Order: sequence, then structure tokens, then C-alpha cells
Amino acid sequence: MISYVCLFCTLGTELTLQAEMVRDAAWGCNWVGTPVPFQRSLAFIIATANKEFTLTAGKFVPVSNSTMMSIVNQSVSLFMFLLTMKDKSEETVTE
Repeated sequence: MISYVCLFCTLGTELTLQAEMVRDAAWGCNWVGTPVPFQRSLAFIIATANKEFTLTAGKFVPVSNSTMMSIVNQSVSLFMFLLTMKDKSEETVTE
């Protein structure tokens, strides 16, 4: 299950990086002296790409590597808490 979450988070990060690369590629192309409709198309691409692109899960949480690390961190914390509570309950039973 964790591998699926990791896969989606990695792909979300890659999509975000690809969107930034599209903006940079549109700006970096040799557009000086090209026909005006082509320049308008590039301006539209750049304006659209300037909007922050983030893949989200149900428009609720962004899907990225930092989200994955947060999920793993919280899962390990909860697991350690449950182990501690189990140990304390075993101590009270033996006493």
C-alpha cells in the first residue's frame, strides 16, 4: 500500500517539475521575429504555465514527495505510540 502512495507522490512531483519546464521552454524559444499569432500562443502558454500546478488528491491534499514523507513520519509516530502503550499495558498486567 505504501508503494502505491510513494508512486503517486513521485509522479505528482514529476508533473509539477514538468509544468515548470514547459514554462521555461516556452520563454526560452526563439520567438523574436516570429508571426504575431505564434507570439500570442506563446504568451498564452506562459500565462497558463505561471499558474501553480499541483496534483492533488481529491482537491484536499497536494500529492508530492513532501506529502509522502509526512505520511511516513506520522505512520511511524503512531506505530511507536502504539508500541509504547502496549508495553505499558503489559507492565500493568504483570504488576
